[in-house]
Amino acid sequence: MKTNIIFLAIFIMMSPTAVHAEVTECDRLAANPNDPDRVAEGVPSSRVDIKAAINACRKSLQADPDSPRFAYQLGRVSFYAGNTPDALKYIGQASKQGYRQAEFVMGALADNRREGVPADNCAVEDYWYRAATSGHLHARVAYVRHVTKGRFDNCTVQASDTELAELIHFDGAGSSNYFFRLLVEDLQEDVAAFATRDKE
Repeated sequence: MKTNIIFLAIFIMMSPTAVHAEVTECDRLAANPNDPDRVAEGVPSSRVDIKAAINACRKSLQADPDSPRFAYQLGRVSFYAGNTPDALKYIGQASKQGYRQAEFVMGALADNRREGVPADNCAVEDYWYRAATSGHLHARVAYVRHVTKGRFDNCTVQASDTELAELIHFDGAGSSNYFFRLLVEDLQEDVAAFATRDKE
């Protein structure tokens, strides 16, 4: 059952624009190309019109304060503006609402010891586990890599050995990329070795 949920999430992740949602100016100006739940094409960080994006996303969030997508996008562009407190506030809000890109980013910020974010490996484990099991591609790879490298040894690792193998099993998503395939092959070997760690 859990495997089916994971692959359903991957299918949704691979078709972000299939989600029926009104595309706003916030989406057009602030969507992240790597966000699987974006409803617009996405704007690379180097091309974001920061002032316009912040204004647009503030308006969108005021109109729909319960939208995790708008909260995440406002947080994203707030980072680019150098406003870390607002960035953490809004990305954190989206993460608490289960927005998987926000969960992945919060984990990445903690993992990279960004200022204002507690350097807590167990928080990283939790953020990335939730994003990974929701089908977030980057979270799946990052989570499995950190688990097998022992980065979460002092935490309660939520994924079972079976789940780890499922998370790093790809039938299409990114498989056309040669370097991605090599990374996945290495991680699959690491997961197999990790699964036998207590039996040796």
